[in-house]
Amino acid sequence: MFRTQVIFNTAHTKFIMIMFHKDMLRKGFCILLITQMVLTTSAVNIAGKSKQAAESEDEFSIAVIPDTQYYTSEKNGGKKEMFSAQTKWIVENAAKENIKYVIHLGDISDDGERFPQQWINASESMYILEKPLQGYPQGIPYGMAVGNHDQTKSQYPLSGKTDQYNKYFGIAHFKGKKWYGGNYKNDNDSHFDLFEGGGVKFISIFLEYDSYGEDIEGMNKWAAEVLEKYSDRKAILVSHSLIHFNKTKGTNEKGFPKFSKQGQRIFDRLKSYPNVMMTLSGHVGDNGEGYRQDGYAGNIIKSLLSDYQSRSDGGHGLMRLMKFSKSKDLISVRTFSPYTGEEEKDADSEFTLPWLHHNNVARYQDYNNDQTTDIAFFSNGVWKIAGQKDVKFGSEGDIAVPADYNGDGKTDLAVFRPSEGKFYLEGGKVISLGQKGDIPVCGDYDGDGFTDFAVYRPSTLTWYFDGLDSIVFGHKNGIPVPADYDGDGILDVGIFRTDNSLWQTSLGNIPLQVKHIPGDIPVPGDYDGDGRAEMAVFRPSTGEWIIDRFNQPIKLGKEGDLPVPGNYFKDGKTHPAVYRDGKIYLQNNHTIEANQGKKAELIIVR
Repeated sequence: MFRTQVIFNTAHTKFIMIMFHKDMLRKGFCILLITQMVLTTSAVNIAGKSKQAAESEDEFSIAVIPDTQYYTSEKNGGKKEMFSAQTKWIVENAAKENIKYVIHLGDISDDGERFPQQWINASESMYILEKPLQGYPQGIPYGMAVGNHDQTKSQYPLSGKTDQYNKYFGIAHFKGKKWYGGNYKNDNDSHFDLFEGGGVKFISIFLEYDSYGEDIEGMNKWAAEVLEKYSDRKAILVSHSLIHFNKTKGTNEKGFPKFSKQGQRIFDRLKSYPNVMMTLSGHVGDNGEGYRQDGYAGNIIKSLLSDYQSRSDGGHGLMRLMKFSKSKDLISVRTFSPYTGEEEKDADSEFTLPWLHHNNVARYQDYNNDQTTDIAFFSNGVWKIAGQKDVKFGSEGDIAVPADYNGDGKTDLAVFRPSEGKFYLEGGKVISLGQKGDIPVCGDYDGDGFTDFAVYRPSTLTWYFDGLDSIVFGHKNGIPVPADYDGDGILDVGIFRTDNSLWQTSLGNIPLQVKHIPGDIPVPGDYDGDGRAEMAVFRPSTGEWIIDRFNQPIKLGKEGDLPVPGNYFKDGKTHPAVYRDGKIYLQNNHTIEANQGKKAELIIVR
């Protein structure tokens, strides 16, 4: 009865559709003939601009200085020279790294108002940034957060004093700076700055430490008003304490750190502003590194913690450099000490993240991290990826399940071996999960940015995940179509009913409001670029793409074509496409060669 299987990756979601024998096509069944070839789209620069030119225009950096309290106080082995080494390095490397802005995460001093010398030390280090340089007529732009050690009494923004901070870093000091945006109330404890990088406009909003909620509502209201006023700018929220450190040292994967109390209240109040892209904080020593990401209404907000005060010598000058690439849509994080020359290389110190377009809905089958899907084939353990050497990984009978398993935006090679009930990831990782007859449905089901190994078992209508609880959800006539339908950064389990075209997801039963036509193929994806997957079907009988919330069907394809939607342009959207006779056909008469393998080897991964 069954002929072959096809893997789909819809909205960066993988699943296999069970295919029927060719002669059943006339009876209205959905047929896709292929056995095993991974197909994705090529990194063709349709705009005609060279990659190198694009990269040279848009790569820039933001430097991050964590807690300096033991450098300015010269306690616990810290030295003021460690602080100065950080700012000197920034100045010396500003042109090379295209540093557009510097962020201090707070706890500038250790004792607030008690020892003014600590503020003299801080000003001597930070003022190094203010020396005019070529391309920086007022020095390198920077902003500073007020931490609990900068207040006396500590942790209170209203009843605590910050006179020393405002003496050296107050409104009067920054008022003439081109990047300075404004302040909250009558001092500079909470303020905002404006800067640009790679043609992107940014706003950084600094919120004073407020452990007991003395002024949290007022600060949040002010920040909301600023975000609304500058809604055309990508926003970075900075406060001394927003999240805790990672549960597992050395990795950003699994088990996100919790928000601090103030961090949770800031996030809950400001997450609805779509220009918020990131939060940065310090305060929490010990491991001193943390990362979490949270989705809301199609927007993914990244939160990063760095604080090295609990390390030897008060942190021995460790800092971070975040490099942004608009052409690659990536953020690369580096952790190092200019004072000692040390580079931290573990996975929560040096790592890469997608920037604006994320894996769940807009970034799939990108084997070289250039923001576009790449053509690839798989047959009997051999991968043929456009522009790369052939790779031998896997065996006969394996099912290719490529995805971003380490959260860096780049697609990794992996296979599911039904005969063993195991997943194999290139690099050696092996996960025991599944059995013969299961359908691999790998994707990010917990919202941490890492693809989770998963299978759907049609015999019991059960979804099984590596490290997560299983879910019973399905129908005997259902095809698994997991996708991020609500834009929260987490895949929603779902099925498409082949008997009535009903979409059933964990969010509810949703008809696509189209007449049921046997043979329709589900192709969910983010076709409008709003960060949410749309329900969609390709109708071979009429060559139409019917997409939820689109006014009219898109005409593309014909009977016998294979739907292959993908990221063909660097716009974060899923684009309709079909495979036919060794080519990918897109709208507006664009075509891409896809002849590296035989049709009988094709697996379609969306």
